[in-house]
Order: sequence, then C-alpha cells, then structure tokens
Amino acid sequence: MKEQKIKIKNTAGEALIGVEVMPDEKKDKYPVVVLVHGFAYQKEEDGMFVDLAKHLSEIGIVSYRFDFSGCGESEGDYMNTTLTKLRDDLKSILDFVKSRPYLDPDRLGIVAQSFGTTTTISLAPNIKSLVLMGSLLHAKEILINLFGKGYNPNGISTRERPDAETVKIRPEFWRNFDSHDLPALVKQIKCPLLLIHGSKDDHVPLSETEAIYTIASNPKEKVILDGADHGLEPKRDEMYKIVTDWFKKTLII
Repeated sequence: MKEQKIKIKNTAGEALIGVEVMPDEKKDKYPVVVLVHGFAYQKEEDGMFVDLAKHLSEIGIVSYRFDFSGCGESEGDYMNTTLTKLRDDLKSILDFVKSRPYLDPDRLGIVAQSFGTTTTISLAPNIKSLVLMGSLLHAKEILINLFGKGYNPNGISTRERPDAETVKIRPEFWRNFDSHDLPALVKQIKCPLLLIHGSKDDHVPLSETEAIYTIASNPKEKVILDGADHGLEPKRDEMYKIVTDWFKKTLII
C-alpha cells in the first residue's frame, strides 16, 4: 500500500487537500472509491477512513479521501459553506478521480459518512456503487437539533464540540437547503446502494436511514449495526468487512 498527498482546486479556486491510497497489486486500471467525510470534520473521519482505505487496498481498490473546503488542510472558510458548495467540491473531486489514467471511471464507488451522505445525495452521482453510513435525509432539521440553542437562522449559528473547535455557520447555510430536494435526488441514484446505521446513534435517528431505504431504487441493502454509535464504534471492524464484501460484488466485477 502506498499513500501520497494530493492537491486539487475546487470551482472557487481553493485548494482541496486529499490522500491517495494505492494497492501494492499492479493493474492497468484500478477500481476506485472516494471517501466523503461529514459536517465540519476531516478526511480521516477519526481514523475510520484511514483504516477503511487499508482494507480497500487489500482487495485491489484505490481510494481517495479529501478535506472539504474550510476543513482540515484544505483552503477556505467553513463559515461560508453551503450544501451547494460542498456538492461542488465533491464534483471537483470526482472529476479529478475520473481523469486519472490508471483508474477505471466505470468502476467508481463512494463511501459517505454522516453529513457526507447528504452531500453525496445532493450530487446524485452517476457511479457504480454507493455506501451511505449514518445518513441524513432531513439534514436541515437534524442539524438544527444538533446546534440547539446555537441555531440562529438570521445570524451566525454556533455549535460547540468538546473534542473539536466550535463550528460557526452563516444564515445562507440554512437557506440553501431549500435549493435541494433530497428525497427526489435519492430517487435519481440508480447504482447499488448499501445503507449502514448504528443502533445507538445519538446524533442521527435510524429513521433517516429507513426513509432513504424506503424511497431508494433497487438494488439496495440495509445493515443496522447493533450497539454502534454515530461513528460506528465499537463495530468498525464489522463495518469494514461489510463494506469490502459489498464492493467485491458491486464494484470489482
């Protein structure tokens, strides 16, 4: 397995920093998976995406994980983010991946976590296989609840986090949700879909995953990890196997 830092530009000219993970196995064209992180988070996803990339490399899949603009090592101010901006970042990332001569654009998959699922749904990408974990369909309502007293639709909303810096968001973030019909976009996704959710997720209710599953096109599967939280602890090892097995049958073929 080989890792290298990647830098691309988004549509606003900001640098997005990512990591490419290549398998040791030599191929002319590799299948590839893009890992999409959550709200005001980073490309490592608390180590989960680092470990998942290793598992993917072991079955011959190249992976990319990027910081969205305003997150981690990437340029930009997250205070100015909107779902549209995140969607456009993801499109820039996918366009870059599809342009790599050693990757097979017809075998492109995505694994998205938390608000990364909302970003992915908003793009409704034409890909080979999709995994959504801890999904948000009614994302605006979920985030308003998480912001609690810090929610301010007419000013700066703030969310304090014990393990990370305080998130600050402008009113346009909330208004921008009206431009995205997420249930309709779910129906536009035609690739095989795997939904994973922890039974003890205290950030996003299981009903969000159930709602997506109900309206999504076939083929689709749903896995509830008993006892897992929003970050899928302590069931990450089980998740890694589920995801790699999924891509063996929906992406590598």
